[in-house]
Amino acid sequence: MNPVQLAWRVLRGDARSRVSALFTAIGVAVGVTLVLWLAAVPGALQQRADRQGWQEGNFVQEEGSGAVLVNMTRDNVGAQRIERFDVAALRPDVPLAAGIPKVPGPGEVILSPALAKLAASLPADQLADRFKGTVVAQFGDAALTYPDELVAMVGHDKAELPNGMEWSGFTGAGRGYINKLLVILSQIGLVVLIAPCLVLVASAARLTAARRERRLAALRLAGATPQQVVSMTAAETAIASVVGAVLGVGLSFPLRWLVAKIPWDGGTWFPSDWTPTPLMIVAVLVVAPLLVVGAAVLGLRRAVRTPLGAAQQQTRRQPNTARLLWLGGAAVAFIIAIQLARDSRGDSGMTFVLLGLGAVAVSLIFVGPLVTSLLGKVFVTRWRSPSTLLAGRRLRDDPKAAFRASAGVVLAVFAGSLALAMFPSVESQIGHSTGQWRDGVYVASSSATTEQQLADLRSDLQRRNIQAPVVPIVDGAVGTGDKNRQSAMVISCTDAAKVLGGKFPACRPGPAIYVPRSTALDPTRLKFSANQRHATDVPLPPGISVREYEPSGRSYGVLIDPGVLPQVTGATTVAVVATPKDQEVVHTLLVRNLPGVSLYSNERYDARADTLSGDLRRATLIGLSIATVLGGVSAGVAAAGSVVDRRRTFGALIAAGTPVKVLTKALRREAMLPALIATVGAGVAGVLVGSGLLTLVAGRLQLSVWIVTPIVLGLVVALIAAAACGPVLRKVTARDYSDE
Repeated sequence: MNPVQLAWRVLRGDARSRVSALFTAIGVAVGVTLVLWLAAVPGALQQRADRQGWQEGNFVQEEGSGAVLVNMTRDNVGAQRIERFDVAALRPDVPLAAGIPKVPGPGEVILSPALAKLAASLPADQLADRFKGTVVAQFGDAALTYPDELVAMVGHDKAELPNGMEWSGFTGAGRGYINKLLVILSQIGLVVLIAPCLVLVASAARLTAARRERRLAALRLAGATPQQVVSMTAAETAIASVVGAVLGVGLSFPLRWLVAKIPWDGGTWFPSDWTPTPLMIVAVLVVAPLLVVGAAVLGLRRAVRTPLGAAQQQTRRQPNTARLLWLGGAAVAFIIAIQLARDSRGDSGMTFVLLGLGAVAVSLIFVGPLVTSLLGKVFVTRWRSPSTLLAGRRLRDDPKAAFRASAGVVLAVFAGSLALAMFPSVESQIGHSTGQWRDGVYVASSSATTEQQLADLRSDLQRRNIQAPVVPIVDGAVGTGDKNRQSAMVISCTDAAKVLGGKFPACRPGPAIYVPRSTALDPTRLKFSANQRHATDVPLPPGISVREYEPSGRSYGVLIDPGVLPQVTGATTVAVVATPKDQEVVHTLLVRNLPGVSLYSNERYDARADTLSGDLRRATLIGLSIATVLGGVSAGVAAAGSVVDRRRTFGALIAAGTPVKVLTKALRREAMLPALIATVGAGVAGVLVGSGLLTLVAGRLQLSVWIVTPIVLGLVVALIAAAACGPVLRKVTARDYSDE
C-alpha cells in the first residue's frame, strides 16, 4: 500500500485527523487568498498608473512639431477631483490611447461616464457650465484610472489656448509612475501579514500532532522505515494543503469584486486590477503545499529518531538560551538592511529590508518558547495554587507547544505596533493648507490672463448678483540678479488684505512695497521679473516707500503695489473671494472664463489631504484587522488543539479526582501569562522596527497613547482564545484515558 492510500485510510478512519485536515485546508486557503491579494497590490497600482499614462503629458521638444495644444489642470467638485484637458487639435491624426474616442473640436466636450452622470444631477451653474460645448462622447474604461474617475476634455480653437503646451498626442509614455511609498507599504504589509497566516496554518496542522506522533512512533516500533513514516505524513498533509491552496486560488477571483470596492486615492478599482498573474498562481500552488508539508515533516524528528520516547510522550528538551542570539542577529541584519536601502538607488536595498523585517518576525517566534520556559520555571518554583502549578509544569515541560497559542497574537501585536508607530509620521507628510490664502478664496493660476477674460468674469458674476471681489495678481520675483532672488507679487495692499492670510496694518494710500516683518530690503537695487513668457527684468523706481506686514503660514515674499510698476500687466493669478453659498458658482465661472487655469482653495486642498489621510487610515485599519483576526483564530485553534493533544493527560487527572474547574484555570493561565509577556515584547519590537522603517520615508517617530492598542487587543484576543479551551475540556472524561 503506497503512502497516499495509507493517508486516505487514516483520514477515513480517524475523525480527529479529518478535523485536523479540514482546519489545515482552511488555514492554507486563507493564507493563499491573503498572499494573492497582497502580492497583487504592486500590479494593481501599476495597472492604474498605466491607464493614467496618457494624462501625464507627451510634451514635444521642438516648438511647432506637436499634434495638439493642451492646457492640463485639476479641478474639483466637492471633495472629488476632476482631471481637465482643454485641447485644440493641430492636425487630424492625433495619436490616442485606448478608451479616448477622439480629440474634441471647438464646442465639443468628452466626459467620463461618472462626470457626465454627476453633471446631469447638479444645477448647471455648479458643474456643467464649466465645460463650454456639447458632450459628444464619453471616455472608455481603458482611459480611466478607476471606474468613477472624473475626466473632461474640452475642445477649443487654437487661438483660445495661447498658453497651451504642444503635445505629440494622448498616448502613455511607457509604464506609468507608481508612488514608491505605496509599494513599500504594500511590501511591508505582505511580510508582516504573511507571518500570522503561516502561524494559523501551523496551528491547524498541529491540531492532532500528539496523536499523529504516537501513531507514527508505533509504526516505527512495528518496523516501518523512516522513509515510510515521512512519506505517509507528507501524503496526509499534502492532501489537505493542496485542497486548501486550490480553494484559496478559487476564492481570490470572486473576492476581487469585494477588494475593488476599497477606496484609494479618490476612487475604487476595476476588479481586473486584482487578477493574479498565472505565474503568481502557479508559484502559490507549488510553494504553499511545500511549506506545509515541509513543516509537518520537520515535526517528525522525534518520531523518526526516538520512536520509543515519542510513543511514551517523554519530556522534550528545553530551549537553549542561545535562541536570544537569533533575535540579536535579526536586529543587526535589519539595521544593516536599512542602511543599504538608504544608500541604494534601486530596489535591491528594499529587498534586503523586507528580508530583515521577516527575520525579526521569525526571531520573535523563535525566542517565544524560551520566554515561555523561563516563565514556567517561575510558576513551578513559586506556585500558590494547583492551577498555577499545573500551568507552570505545562510551560516548563513543553514550552514550544505552550507558546504556539501565543505565536499568532505576538505577530499581530508586532504588525500593529509597527503600523501605528509609522502612521503619525507618514500622515504628517500629507500636506494641508498653510494659511497663505484666506478661507473662501479661489485662486486661479495660469501663465497669463487677458483683460477681456477678467471683464467677462466680472460680467458673469454681476449677472448672477454675486458680489465677489476679483483680484488680479502678477506673480514673479525680485532680486539683484540671477541669485539672491525672492518671490514677489504685484498686488495692492487693500486687495492683499482681502485674499491673503496675513495682517496688513500699514495699508495707506500711495505706491509702496510691503515686506514681511523684520525683513531688511534695499528697493533701489531690486528688479522685478514676472512669471510670464518672454518677461524682462523691470527695476523698481527710486524713492519707493517700504512698509511691513505680518504673514500667516508660508511667506508670500515682497508685495508690490501696481502703481509702482504700471508697465507690468497680464495677471498670472486671479483671486476671487466667495461666500459659502456662492462657492460652487464662483468656481464654475472661474473655470469657464479662464480655461486652463490651475485652481486652488484651502477647502479644496484640505479635502484632498483628508482623502489621502483617510486612505492611509483605512489601509492601516484593514491590516490591523486582518492581523488581529488571524492571530485570534490561530490562538483559538492552538489552544483547543492543546486540549485535544492532551486528552490522555486530562483524562488521567480527571480520573484521579482533579476538578475540571482547576484544569480550566490552569489552561487559561498557561495561555494568558505567556501572551502578556510576549505581546509587550512584540509591541516594543514593532515600535523599534517602525522607527527604522521611517528613516526610508524621511519620517521620525511620533509616539501616542494609541501605540498600546495592539498590546491591549492582543491580550483580549488571547483571553478569548483561552476561553475556547473550556468547551473542549468539558468533553474530556475519565474514559478518555483508557481510550487513548
